[in-house]
Amino acid sequence: MSSISFERRDFLKAAGGTALATAAGSSRVLAQSTEEDGAAGDSSTETVKTICTHCAVGCGLEMEVENDAVVGLQRWEENPINQGGLCSKGASLTDTVNSETRLKEPMKKVDGEWQAISWDEAMSEIADELDRIRTEYSPDSVMWMGSAKVNNEEAYMFRKLAAFYGTNNVDHQARICHSTTVSGLANTWGFGAQTNPINDYRNQDANLIIGHNPSESHPVMMQYPQKMQDNGGTIIVAEPRFSKTAAQADKVVRFRPGTDTAFINGLLYHIVFNLEAHDEQFIEDRVYGWDEVKENLRDYDLETVSDITWVDVEELKEVAEILADAEVSTVDWAMGATQHNNGTQNIRSFATLNLALGHAAQPGGGLNVVRGHDNVQGATDLGVLSNTLPGYYGLGEGAWRHWAQVWDQTPSTSGSTSYDELFDRFHSKEIMEKNGLTVSRWYEAAHPENTVGEDFHQPHPLKAVMIWGHSLNSVSEMKRMQTAMEELDLIVGIDPYPALTSSLPDRDDGIILLPAATQLETKGSVTNTHRSIQWRSQVVEPRHNSRPDFDIMQDLAERLGFGEHFDYETVEDVTREWNLGMRTIGMIGQTPERLKAHQQHAGMFSPVDLKAEVTDDHDLAGDYYGMPWPSWHDEHPGTPILYDAGKHPAAGGADFRTRWGTEGPDGETLLRNDYEPDWWDGTLEGVPQYPMWHTALPDPEDPAAKTIPIEYAEREDTSVYDAAQALSEAGYDVDPSEYSDFDHAQPDPPTGRGRARGSAWNLYDAVPVHREPIETPRPDIAEEFPTYGDMEDVFRVNLEDRSKQESRADLKDSHPMIMTTGRQVEHTGGGAETRNNPYTAERAPFMYAELNRKVANEIGVDTGEWIKVGTKRGTMVVQARVTERVNQEEIFLPFHWGGIFEGESLVDRYPDGLEPLTIGDSANIGTSDGYDPHTMMQETKANLALVEKAGPEEIPELPEKQLAYQEEKGIIRRPLGGDAE
Repeated sequence: MSSISFERRDFLKAAGGTALATAAGSSRVLAQSTEEDGAAGDSSTETVKTICTHCAVGCGLEMEVENDAVVGLQRWEENPINQGGLCSKGASLTDTVNSETRLKEPMKKVDGEWQAISWDEAMSEIADELDRIRTEYSPDSVMWMGSAKVNNEEAYMFRKLAAFYGTNNVDHQARICHSTTVSGLANTWGFGAQTNPINDYRNQDANLIIGHNPSESHPVMMQYPQKMQDNGGTIIVAEPRFSKTAAQADKVVRFRPGTDTAFINGLLYHIVFNLEAHDEQFIEDRVYGWDEVKENLRDYDLETVSDITWVDVEELKEVAEILADAEVSTVDWAMGATQHNNGTQNIRSFATLNLALGHAAQPGGGLNVVRGHDNVQGATDLGVLSNTLPGYYGLGEGAWRHWAQVWDQTPSTSGSTSYDELFDRFHSKEIMEKNGLTVSRWYEAAHPENTVGEDFHQPHPLKAVMIWGHSLNSVSEMKRMQTAMEELDLIVGIDPYPALTSSLPDRDDGIILLPAATQLETKGSVTNTHRSIQWRSQVVEPRHNSRPDFDIMQDLAERLGFGEHFDYETVEDVTREWNLGMRTIGMIGQTPERLKAHQQHAGMFSPVDLKAEVTDDHDLAGDYYGMPWPSWHDEHPGTPILYDAGKHPAAGGADFRTRWGTEGPDGETLLRNDYEPDWWDGTLEGVPQYPMWHTALPDPEDPAAKTIPIEYAEREDTSVYDAAQALSEAGYDVDPSEYSDFDHAQPDPPTGRGRARGSAWNLYDAVPVHREPIETPRPDIAEEFPTYGDMEDVFRVNLEDRSKQESRADLKDSHPMIMTTGRQVEHTGGGAETRNNPYTAERAPFMYAELNRKVANEIGVDTGEWIKVGTKRGTMVVQARVTERVNQEEIFLPFHWGGIFEGESLVDRYPDGLEPLTIGDSANIGTSDGYDPHTMMQETKANLALVEKAGPEEIPELPEKQLAYQEEKGIIRRPLGGDAE
């Protein structure tokens, strides 16, 4: 079926009659029309409820469908998360489906030309090549790059597919957006996820937003901190750049990029030593290792921190005092805080601040990590990562045995397997339990300069890459990646658009593109940033000759010889399978039936706390919208606030996990102190995790049923010891004597009642320490606070952070500017969707670098004129945007752009007619080659650069539509003859 085109005047109808704010995020209400404004749809059309496919807020909307075609959209006012609000991206979703530049057929590059081929031909060639590579080399010679843009079920299938292929070389976008968040939070209090719903922001007294610009990156959620502000609360923005969020803040602090940990430690120094405002009782009851934290803070007196960060001592004091005076506060961050060589410790410092104030584990408090893509939380949870299996089980033998049992016993497929059979699919036991290559550095295993065993550590080089819904321009060191891609035998891109998979490598063959359906053309569940899981209904049948990722994976598994493990009849069968296996984080109770009931009755849930406002006898009684995990069984309501011990566990209460045993290496207890909650008539004691809470399975025919450890944990008349005895009597390998000290009957979460870790002995720094960026304008500070030392075989590659930092001590002399990157409200990720959508492309039609007016005057440019931004990795040729948002030492580039590479247009490499509407050089050509050693997170927010005016011969040619958009916006002016200036 041909695409449907829309005239510009149809935009309001396509947006459901919404009145968009001028900057789509710079105002308080984003999409708030009424029926009088034309919001009501034509009665002849059908409306289908779904979830926006852009950011992780999880906005609900209703698509208008007529004759199996998307003709518009309406607000879904009853959705308690967004309450009908949409930003410019969500309001333009009609053209995600109807875009003319979507892939319409499988395509193959032959002798430099793109040819349409059949699905059978494409899938046969891909499967044959994967089989050949597996046999001739090893399963680890294929990299599986997964997606944060597919639903939970497809993400789970993708990780399972890589497992049956026999490799851990599987990863997705979370590696380069929030892997340091997961590492930092999981190593503090047990789970690596946002603690509180975005709706809960209204209950804060103070919100420290650091490394996040929600007005542009997550516009609809900005309504909630603004509600808090209206109630008398304080928004503090700490950011190198003056952002649109900063414009709405009560207090703005601008600090040097890459100094987040030092900044937080300076606040803590003032709170702890000068104000003595830390919560000693909370720390005594629920925090391990505080003495080590306190001793570390002595290195961060206010004068030292001011010198490191650019922040005046008085400003540090003011921010610290706002937080100390608040009854409850939170820290809110995104990629500005995570994408650093020290990213894990940045996040640990936020957690330490939250614990010191005693503001964790309660309404309005906790830590609010706001994820990027629409299902990056779910894809992470479901194991599209090179260091875990689904549910963060790790890669040890016990983890593999658990999932072998699930895949053997599930009634959702016809296949049977065992641990031994899975083991036989891998090169060796060492490789089966070894972290795989990451999205951030996978290409090193294919780069012609590198040698097996010296530069990368796996049996053979990479020979193929499966790029499944991933934007290559989101990865730093793009020139090295480009070179590596030109060495591969096979590149496969699975995406609704050609993306950079088709254009980045300069090669005449070896690329196959498969047209994936959009997420509006399939169904399944999706997890938003605060762990609520929502059901997406299929809006229309896939356009053109595209296929859902679900179908493509089933087809590929069959051709690779293990189709019996993927012969699901419906998407819901996959949901039930992960209900059976995802026991660690409690993705158990979110059954398809319950998820669909929440979708159908969304209006019954409160937008204040997400709780169902129904009578006690209603089926939804007690439920929280989307059953934010953990939901331990099919009657559990979900856990809106992690670690909130102020509720009964059966009603969504929790506690810090006793994840690391009952004692630390120093012999100090990891169990929380006794306490007497309002909801319990008696004393609750600290207890370990319940035995087999994460591995005991229910009857597979009833995957969300209670198991013995979960049942005994919730009961009020049983203890951990009782659970151990019951498991032993049922034939499980459990020794009850190991739990005899815990024979106090009480209700618990199955994850125990433990302490948060102020000191994490398993990390390179047990407490948060500042470490200078790889490239720094202050080499003197790098001598005192150097980055991590060089390391071998970290996620299969070597790290040379310290060597690079030391060798670049004088780089500031030739590259004096600090380059940082971030988002635009109109674009998402690598921009493949939004730069192919006429509504968003028109609103944001140019790739730019923000320059301070003084810098622009020095090099003689104004907005719209072309400049070169050069780093040690490469040079981006972009247009200038002159603004006071950045200071004189800094430049800012958005990271959504592609289609130009170091000033050279790549348009001719796209299939004919499928070129993006707007193109631009990619910021990640120039970002840093430093990485966080805990996670291999790339360092994109603190790089040294040189800015120069571009010569006429260096200016790339832009598409005519893009030039017209720019002219309309006043970015450029063309003479009457039509030639661009």
